[in-house]
Amino acid sequence: MSASDRVDRIALPAAILAARAAGDVLRHGFGQPLGRVETKAHRHDPVTVFDREADRVIADVLLDALPEVALLSEERAPHAADAELTWVVDPLDGTNNFVRGLPDFAVSIGLVDADGPRVACVFDPMREDLFTAVRGEGARLNDRPLHVSAQASLDGASLGIGLSNETARRLTTLAKLPALAPHARALRIVGSAALDLAYVAAGRFDATWYLSLHAWDIAAGRLLVTEAGGRVTDLRGGPVRRPEADGVLATNGALHAALLVALPSSPAP
Repeated sequence: MSASDRVDRIALPAAILAARAAGDVLRHGFGQPLGRVETKAHRHDPVTVFDREADRVIADVLLDALPEVALLSEERAPHAADAELTWVVDPLDGTNNFVRGLPDFAVSIGLVDADGPRVACVFDPMREDLFTAVRGEGARLNDRPLHVSAQASLDGASLGIGLSNETARRLTTLAKLPALAPHARALRIVGSAALDLAYVAAGRFDATWYLSLHAWDIAAGRLLVTEAGGRVTDLRGGPVRRPEADGVLATNGALHAALLVALPSSPAP
């Protein structure tokens, strides 16, 4: 068995096992008294003991399964190994929801190689929704094949809005909503980029967009969307290379051109 075949055989089961283990941690912690919640980059960027414990159990599973693969996680220093393959992990996407007792958060695990995301797993532990994808093999929700919506125009569309916790980006996003509001049937702020992308893949949203994201926010979700038949680009319509600077637009494909016109194309402030 080649090294590539070994990865293909092991990666998705390992990602699922890790995501479910982290989900157990988060379900146990949900609604528990958290005491003083620490912050990271700024005062609206929280981290809890459950982020870190979920991160630990994910790392234990993934590094045990494929110790030769690098690991990049929001909550730890990078584990350098095979630079050609990297696990990209967000152990708790939607921490602001978690700390407020809102059940909209997810575990996001992606395996990335030189061609982009190769394996994806997004797990919503409160609803037991397991979104998975393997490049070239389609996307699934709890073993049911996924496909993006058939919505053909902005009129009547359901849009997930990526509202940043940084003030300047938040205001830029809000300034675009009056142009979209007359057309969209629904504008929804979930508070988890991983879930927004999974919902586009599942046809629950027709599109979602963010001015800025980190690699761990989208490593899994972007593969879900493309494998479900959708399209993911930066806000200029190009390949997603610098999501933290160039933003992310994910759609069912049919709405992509219209939203590229409607949304800001300049780098995030």
